[in-house]
Amino acid sequence: SSRDALNGYQKGKCFYCGDDISIIKGSNTVCQVDHFLPHSQKREHLPANINGVWNLVLACKSCNGAGEKSDRVPDIRFLDRLHTRNEFYISSKHPLAETIINQTGRTQTDRISFLNQHYQISRDYNQIETWFPKTIYPFYF
Repeated sequence: SSRDALNGYQKGKCFYCGDDISIIKGSNTVCQVDHFLPHSQKREHLPANINGVWNLVLACKSCNGAGEKSDRVPDIRFLDRLHTRNEFYISSKHPLAETIINQTGRTQTDRISFLNQHYQISRDYNQIETWFPKTIYPFYF
């Protein structure tokens, strides 16, 4: 149900590699809704809602598939992209704006701190290298 709203920012591109994705079920390039910070760590992030839109992105099957990102933590450079995406929704007065603010903080400083704190929780929990896609296509969002 969040695919349409998330695609409004991503414009048919995978959040990680920039490859073309579709939100149409049955399409060969249908995207997956990915938890940026792994869903498997939801207890470590309480009381934050790891299922919140602040933590959801659209990913292609290659990036989110087994042997790729899966339950790994993305490289830190993607955290900045997530913050930029969340701020886009807030500044655009999108219906998701208030939800993101309520889940991550009233001010931009609070939201940056929130993302950094939860990124570090995931890194500490995993204690493995972060994930980075094998290929990145040119894209802008």
